[in-house]
Amino acid sequence: MAKSDYSKDLFKQVQELMLKCDNLSSEVKTIEKRTEKKFKKQLKEQKEYFTQKIEVLEKENKELKGKNQKLTNEVDRLKKQINNDSNNSSKPPSSDIKRNIPNNREKTNKKAGGQKGHKAHFLSKNIVEEKIKKGEFKTEVIHKGDVQKEYISKYILDIEVDVIAKEYRFYKDKNGKYNIPKEFKTDVQYGEELKTMCAILNTEGVVALDRLTNFVSCISHGKIQLSKGSVVNFMKELDNKSKYLIENIKNKLLNSEIMHTDGTTGRCENKNACVRTYSTEKVMLLVPTYGKGKKYIEESNILNRYTGKLVHDHETVMYNYGSKHIECNVHVSRYLKGCNENTGNKWALKMRSFLCQLNEYRKELKEKGINKLKEKQLKKYSQRYDEILKEGYEENKKIKSKYLRQDEQRLLNRLKKYKENHLMFLYDFSVPFDNNLAERDIRHFKIKQKISGHFNSMQGMNIYSNIKSIIGTLKKQGRNFYNEISNIYKNIPVSI
Repeated sequence: MAKSDYSKDLFKQVQELMLKCDNLSSEVKTIEKRTEKKFKKQLKEQKEYFTQKIEVLEKENKELKGKNQKLTNEVDRLKKQINNDSNNSSKPPSSDIKRNIPNNREKTNKKAGGQKGHKAHFLSKNIVEEKIKKGEFKTEVIHKGDVQKEYISKYILDIEVDVIAKEYRFYKDKNGKYNIPKEFKTDVQYGEELKTMCAILNTEGVVALDRLTNFVSCISHGKIQLSKGSVVNFMKELDNKSKYLIENIKNKLLNSEIMHTDGTTGRCENKNACVRTYSTEKVMLLVPTYGKGKKYIEESNILNRYTGKLVHDHETVMYNYGSKHIECNVHVSRYLKGCNENTGNKWALKMRSFLCQLNEYRKELKEKGINKLKEKQLKKYSQRYDEILKEGYEENKKIKSKYLRQDEQRLLNRLKKYKENHLMFLYDFSVPFDNNLAERDIRHFKIKQKISGHFNSMQGMNIYSNIKSIIGTLKKQGRNFYNEISNIYKNIPVSI
């Protein structure tokens, strides 16, 4: 082959190879584009998938965090509820779990029983003989041994129950008519003493109608068989005859400078009801209503007419009535104790101790005849109050539990907002430190509720409340409520 032909053939082969290379390069680029497109699509799909998965997981995580927070708050709430008792909250002592009954009294080195200098109370022979001379005691002489001039006398005081049938004989007047009073509408009536005993046992003694009728039968040796309806009528009669006394009590309350009030729930006609006490040192009034709100308070027509100072247990509705308001510091001290037990924060105990110490200091001053604090002292105590609250807000920020943090914050806000009402006892020594007076007056209603459970009608609840109000008022005034109730039955005027 000639050299020129060989060169041409070689050149042709190179051209063919270059063409192949170009074709292969083009194919490679096509494959690369196709692969890149496919990879981008897969990458996009995977990104979308994982993005959606992450969003779902984030949503689930958020929901689980929310549920966890709710459960944590619920656990804290239940712990607080279990730990709450009558010593660290407003719960009544009857609701306490009787594990170990606490004794809140401080221990002393004194022996049990009467202390030295305590005035003894005993039966005196001289007093008995004096009452015999006055005819107050019925006497009976029992001889022991042969009767002689000289003897030693001993007395036994006892009572006896006998049934007396008093016959009233009515005669014609000048016109030939029999003038018989309305109370003698039947041929046989029950007397005032029996009615008085039944009314007092049923209210003050909290004796149920069944047990009361059985008791009357027993002490009369079966001679009197009362029906429950008769006892109910005794109560209605007493209520009707003492309406003027209830009005007198209301007037005394409205004219008082300071009034205590407290309310508690009960059951009437198988529904929730409420009874509220209005109290002073000398009078008390129980008023039952179907509810505890403002509507029912104003239906009683007492607080909406009252213009004096009102003591209560932080019932915010009470701020609509009266001129000044005194918060019960014993009530809030229980919350402070509970707050410390639940959170461990020290500010609560500091505030509790601060308020109690101020009360003791005020008592000491009043015993010395001092009835007012100096302006410097008042300013000092006011600043200390604010300092403790400031410590409380700082400690509150460190509480991890959201429920306990918010619960404590509400207590701090309350003490801050109602500072003047909690410290009113310092600015005015006539103002009480607590609302225990009202709580004592309403306690008997809770005892009644535990024994009989409920009232069948609002009328019965009203009758009980009115009679208990009269008895409670007479007791406060140191009067013999048995004699006074008997006088009411006898239509003898009784003043309060």
